[in-house]
Amino acid sequence: MSKKKKPKKTNSQKVQKILEQEQPEKNNTLIFWGVLLAMSSIGLLIFVLSDKVFHLS
Repeated sequence: MSKKKKPKKTNSQKVQKILEQEQPEKNNTLIFWGVLLAMSSIGLLIFVLSDKVFHLS
């Protein structure tokens, strides 16, 4: 007496439109500044740690 569920039919065009809407365009300038900030932060961290460990001054 158990009823089998019928698979739902999906329209491929609707799915594609939804996927396109969910993925916003990436801003290359924002990515560039984020990478630059990360590199400078890591460089500063290495400089401070090496100064503490090796006492450069």
